[in-house]
Amino acid sequence: MRKRFGGKEPSDNDVRWGLLNKQIIENAKNGDWGLYRNTRFQMAEILRGEMKFKDALRTYLEVCYLDLNGVRNVDRMNDSEILKEFPPFDPKESAFLAPGVIDLIKRIVLKLNLGKKEIKRIFVEHNSRSEKFLRLPLSVEKAWQSLEKEI
Repeated sequence: MRKRFGGKEPSDNDVRWGLLNKQIIENAKNGDWGLYRNTRFQMAEILRGEMKFKDALRTYLEVCYLDLNGVRNVDRMNDSEILKEFPPFDPKESAFLAPGVIDLIKRIVLKLNLGKKEIKRIFVEHNSRSEKFLRLPLSVEKAWQSLEKEI
């Protein structure tokens, strides 16, 4: 591991980050999208703790996008009938915005002195990849309309 860090010992956060990266891959593979969301939140917390506020903001905004898409854990479920009844993403039944995440976003936005236009740009730019990669049912634009009211 030292080789990857220029001969130095990795920091505790570097080790945590590596473990979270492995976890997020496992969550995605298993269809555990609620756990995937929680892992992304933990990553945002590391970034905030390291005072990488813009990166933390992007990641918190991603957590909100996942929340608005109503993430669920389906644990490698392959039965199409069950998946119709309990899809991995269900914005109509499971969407929410966590007040704690919204509060963290507001604090970072104040610290960085960002306006709504800039926040929207970050939200859309960052989450467009997730929308395509995860095939999320709620578009980035629709999700922004819900999130914008809260921040």
